[in-house]
Amino acid sequence: MGWFDLRTLPAYAWVFDLVSADPAVRAAAVERHVALLWRRYESRPTGTLADPVAAYAAYPTDLTAGELRALEPYALLFVQWRRQFPAEWRRVVPRLPRGSWPDDAFIRHGVSERARAVLEDLVLDAVHAGTGSRQPRSGRHPVRLARFLDGPSLRDRLRIAAGSPDQAVRLRAGYLLWLIDHPRESLTTRSWRRWRRTHGVPVSHPRPAAELAALPPAVAAAELAGLGTARLTAVFEALEPAPAARIAAALLSAPPPAPAEADAAGADAAVPDVAALAGAIAAMDPRSAAWMFNAMPEPLAARLLAAMPPAAAAARFPRPKRTEILLLMDFGDAVARLAAMTPLRAAQQLRWRPPDVTARFLTALAPDAAALVLAALPNGGPDDGLVTVLPAGYVADLLTRMPPRDRERIRWVVETQQFRTAAADAIASEAAAPSVAASEAAASAADALGQAGAEARNVLR
Repeated sequence: MGWFDLRTLPAYAWVFDLVSADPAVRAAAVERHVALLWRRYESRPTGTLADPVAAYAAYPTDLTAGELRALEPYALLFVQWRRQFPAEWRRVVPRLPRGSWPDDAFIRHGVSERARAVLEDLVLDAVHAGTGSRQPRSGRHPVRLARFLDGPSLRDRLRIAAGSPDQAVRLRAGYLLWLIDHPRESLTTRSWRRWRRTHGVPVSHPRPAAELAALPPAVAAAELAGLGTARLTAVFEALEPAPAARIAAALLSAPPPAPAEADAAGADAAVPDVAALAGAIAAMDPRSAAWMFNAMPEPLAARLLAAMPPAAAAARFPRPKRTEILLLMDFGDAVARLAAMTPLRAAQQLRWRPPDVTARFLTALAPDAAALVLAALPNGGPDDGLVTVLPAGYVADLLTRMPPRDRERIRWVVETQQFRTAAADAIASEAAAPSVAASEAAASAADALGQAGAEARNVLR
């Protein structure tokens, strides 16, 4: 590591104030860290924690085992700072130089006993993380780290977590233990569903999930007709998306039981209606529900999403290219679900629509929400057709509601596209009555158009 001299390590003693119990000391260290990184972002050394951490994390490295051990406390400090004071850590992390992340370096270099305890805490953080989802979403690193740290201490802590009353924690811990025991398995949605179906929450009533999926949908629907919402949710989560979608469709198309059969079977044998089925899917893990909607006919998906509360439907909406689902809903229901999405997700849903349809949805949203959605549209902003369809005064109002950085970017896009449209119209109108003056005007408009396009591309780079 030619740029970093280990003899300068004593000058970095102040960085341990970043995890001080004294808020004033910690705040001073954070401000010093931020100020140094702002001044020296493009050069090294920066004089901050980033230097010894980057030296430890560098790959390949020519450092000896003893030199790596001298740098290890700084890499551990980075982890502890991230765990204990995440808000302060996030202030600095976007400005860390490339190569300053130590996570994989611990696996490459091996760790001391003190470091092992800290890294076990990091794995348990991923298990206890309150993501709102029962499925692990912390990436592949906790799995690689857990396999590297595998030992009695970590396994005992994971077994304790696997007995938690919180189902989300219980499932994540159990799944991680299973991944440690099966090193050839990867952290994927498919392996998660397979583990959940066979180990995490195995479904045995009315029959195992694999047997249920193999039945004709109408037969499977008849067996599920008497289940309550919670049981129906468990069955759907245990199934693969395609058979779950087929069985849901069969449940809604099943004829109601004859009066005599209904009296004999009791009230619990009722076939679920749209509201009951939507309630069962709304209680599912959002990602699993979205996959189920991806496999479902669009008219049925639209009916079920419209029957859910807007926030639940927004979190479970299928992929954006299923373009008919929003259009098959009542317009007010569709707008309510768009409004409940994040701006980026709403923009992705509107991306594939014709300009007039996108404009209709945008103008139905609250102006502040519409401004954020417009700014989040892919490919740098709205396309020519959308700018043409939206009222000029409306676009100007949305621009005033955007964050400054987005406002300048979208303004260039909008103004360039408006000019291009006007120039094209002028050229087309003059072409009907050619003359020397008209040719000169057309050439001038074409030159201005090219110049405006080049300026817009420079701004968007």
